[in-house]
Amino acid sequence: MAVRRPPLRPPPRRDGRFTDLRAVRFRQERRYDTGRYLGYLASLSRCRVLPPDLSEQVLAETARVLEAPGGGIGTEHFSDLFLARAR
Repeated sequence: MAVRRPPLRPPPRRDGRFTDLRAVRFRQERRYDTGRYLGYLASLSRCRVLPPDLSEQVLAETARVLEAPGGGIGTEHFSDLFLARAR
């Protein structure tokens, strides 16, 4: 499966009030064990709005899928930092 990385947006448009505009992207790889990832999913509103029995079913099925290849899931986190100097 191909991984789509989000494009780095250009720095804010030049409007004369700032100089030295630049953008920097930070990338962090992270691995979550199954329990921690399920805790994260359970905290999301899209899971919390489900009826309790359905939420439990979704989390149990997710755990089954994650545990099949050895447990856990790898993720990439991107943070974009935009810098400018006021004139």
